Amino acid sequence: MTIALGIIALFLILLATSVPVFVAMAVSAILGNYLLGGSDLLQDAALTSYNALNSFVLLAVPLYILAGTLLQQTGLSERLFAFAASLVAGMRGGLGVATVIACAIFAAISGSSVATAATIGLVAIPALTRNGYPLARAGGLIAGGGTLGILIPPSIALLLYGVLTDQSIGALFVAGVVPGILLAVLMALYTVVVNPKDPNAEPVSAARIVRATLDAGPILLLPILIFAGIYTGIATATEVAALAVVYTVLVGLFTRTLGWRQLYRAGLGATHASVMIFMLVAFGSLMTNFFTVTRVPQAITEVIAGSGLGFFGIVTIMVVFYLVLGMFLEALSMMLITIPILYPVAQAAGIDPLAFGIFVVLAIEVAQITPPVGINLFTVSQIGKIPFESMARSIIPYVILMIFTMYLVVYWQDLATWLPHTMDYSK
Repeated sequence: MTIALGIIALFLILLATSVPVFVAMAVSAILGNYLLGGSDLLQDAALTSYNALNSFVLLAVPLYILAGTLLQQTGLSERLFAFAASLVAGMRGGLGVATVIACAIFAAISGSSVATAATIGLVAIPALTRNGYPLARAGGLIAGGGTLGILIPPSIALLLYGVLTDQSIGALFVAGVVPGILLAVLMALYTVVVNPKDPNAEPVSAARIVRATLDAGPILLLPILIFAGIYTGIATATEVAALAVVYTVLVGLFTRTLGWRQLYRAGLGATHASVMIFMLVAFGSLMTNFFTVTRVPQAITEVIAGSGLGFFGIVTIMVVFYLVLGMFLEALSMMLITIPILYPVAQAAGIDPLAFGIFVVLAIEVAQITPPVGINLFTVSQIGKIPFESMARSIIPYVILMIFTMYLVVYWQDLATWLPHTMDYSK
């Protein structure tokens, strides 16, 4: 255990000195195995990393990312926002609610928090500010709404959680539906409460809704196809990802919004994002292996079990743990480091693996919008030219809503487990 604590300290020191996360993982794990008396360290590290990446399921990661980047390049997000706005036109905070709806729909395509915030933000920020929304509040709304990208399926974070814990990817995706809708509703309600009626809002019109639905129809159909394919078992999550890419390309070609330049940019962006994720997965597996050998998860589970803490205390410790880590670690890095440690703790506390997956993704959502490393804040700040400090204050209500949803999911686990249990899934 002394060696394990020393390696964890080394890992934190490397992070504090701005060493890339995947490098810090590799150096710490290899040194730890050396101190444990391991031989052929580089060969073992190479084999462990290879085995971590040698997964058909992981092929879905670049495919879902590519589907999202392709949709970004088409510029069809304007039609998506217009559709959402037509549904809630005239109501108090209507444009804010429309932003949440647009984020939720785009989330059901991209699987990426940053892509959701960036794509919807480019369209929504000008519309919100024109209608009297303070710039910081508009930015906070989009940064918070963008986090739905990793909760509503498909979700890159849930996919990696499934790989790490050997859970059904399809079941995890379906488990995110109800909590995702719940969180979107809470965000929409908050928007209605704090924002006045839009001065330039048009009354709800059936003709406008029909026109906007027809314009956005191809985009609206894709989330339905993704969910139906996974829920019915017609296709695996990876196969659905491939179909989503093909469908998005066809829509872009049909609407004449996708050319060779857009295809190149989408492919390049998806490649960069995918390589970053795969590097984290590969070297994160070295840390996972080290923790397993040194029995760190079992030791932590035994300490918590013997501490006399009740269920609320254990959950609160995990919430605080993730809040602190989220201030310093990138979201997926945090997942790769914490899952091997906290998953046994959650099982010992009686939390269903599907519910814990949603709990972890909600924690990662918080990390996406908490300074100083909240990537959604940086993204929206850049595209909207919004001061980072003012956005950091405006995001607090969304952090509170997400933490509230984390407690809901573990106390009423049916929120996450009911829908998956209605489908026939296997690992």
